[in-house]
This record gives sequence, structure tokens and C-alpha cells, in this order.
Amino acid sequence: MEYNLHDTTVLNENILSSEEREIWVLYMKVLTSAGLGDVSEWMKLDMSMPQMKVLMLLNNHGTLKVSDIAEKMGASLSNTTGLLDRLEKSGFVKRSHSEEDRRSVVVQLTENAKKIFRGLYEKGHLKLKRSLELLSPEEKQAVYEGLSILSRALENAKKE
Repeated sequence: MEYNLHDTTVLNENILSSEEREIWVLYMKVLTSAGLGDVSEWMKLDMSMPQMKVLMLLNNHGTLKVSDIAEKMGASLSNTTGLLDRLEKSGFVKRSHSEEDRRSVVVQLTENAKKIFRGLYEKGHLKLKRSLELLSPEEKQAVYEGLSILSRALENAKKE
């Protein structure tokens, strides 16, 4: 295996077999090549890691209750409220009362925050598009099938 994105010697050999380590390296190579594993763009944002985590949670889950954000981050409600105060003041999140339960406060990304995510992912989207254009229809189908299989396996593993 010539391409070694991450030092596989740090992986516990009792967990990953040789074949699984090769799959891991290939998986990481794809993510990084597509720009999704490139943290340099994230580092340009002027915000703390906990603030980034909140934005990523909201980007992945959509609207969340404040208590759900706190739980997912393993943070206290008061710390989470402080984070949300700063993010709201910066124009990245919007809080409102839940339509289902007016006592609950829900949080969602603002259009400004969504624009940041679109910009961060755009490079990867363009790179993926150019890469897929180089493949034959059969190769595209093989990629689709392989990723579908991996996606299902990852979802099933999450349930265990």
C-alpha cells in the first residue's frame, strides 16, 4: 500500500485486519481528496471548537432543542446557552419556540451559516463532479454500489 494518508501503525491491530486497514486508508484518501477531510478551510473561521461543533450538529440534524444540543455535546445547559448566545450574536444561529411545545426552545442555522457550509463543501463537490466525469457509466455504477454497501453497513453498525 503506497498511499498512507494516516499512519496506520497507530491503529490497534486487534481491531482492524490488514485488509480493513487498507480499506480505512482508501476511505480516508477519498474523504480528503474530496475536500471533506480538509480542515484548513475550517481553521479560517474565527470561532471556537465548541461553536463549530454546534454548527456541525445543526447542519447534520437541522433544528434541535437546546437540551438536545447540550446532551449531544456532553455539556451543561448553561454552557450550551452561552455558546448559543455567542453564535446568535454572530448571526450563525436563530432560536425560537418550538411549534410542538412552546416551552421548548429550538435552534437552527441561519442562512449566513448555511452559506458558510455551502462554501466549505463547494470545493469538494466540484472535485467530486470532475472526478465522476472521468469515469465510465459502468465505473460510476460500481462506485455507487460500493458506497451504498458501505453506507448500509455503517448504518447497521451504528445500531449495534
